[in-house]
Amino acid sequence: MKKIDSMNLVPFIDIMLVLLVIVLTTASFVNTSRIQVNVPKVSDGTRENTNVESKPINIAIDSEGGFYLDNRPISLEALKAALANYQTDTPVILNGDSKSDLDAFVQIMDMLQAQGMKDLYIVVEEEK
Repeated sequence: MKKIDSMNLVPFIDIMLVLLVIVLTTASFVNTSRIQVNVPKVSDGTRENTNVESKPINIAIDSEGGFYLDNRPISLEALKAALANYQTDTPVILNGDSKSDLDAFVQIMDMLQAQGMKDLYIVVEEEK
């Protein structure tokens, strides 16, 4: 029998480097808001792969009903004026706090509908 003097660590190092590359690559795609928003939860839904071609508009509604455009506080009138500068096919990502009132959400939806923007994504968290 052949006696093993030491372990070969090269395969272990190769696997760890591949895992490190995967973790670092996926971590760079995580898009989180700087505003503390507790998103509502949904039980079950279908997921579709969509290709976002242009930079999306990020709109957030906090728990007090305040509006944010790309992490900057904004009034409803200023938000309406800012949305008029975008093309109608620009994707809109809506982060709504689960404790915010429905009125703020309806105001945003009405504004987007009036501007002709139909590419809307609502951020929710899946229930476990």
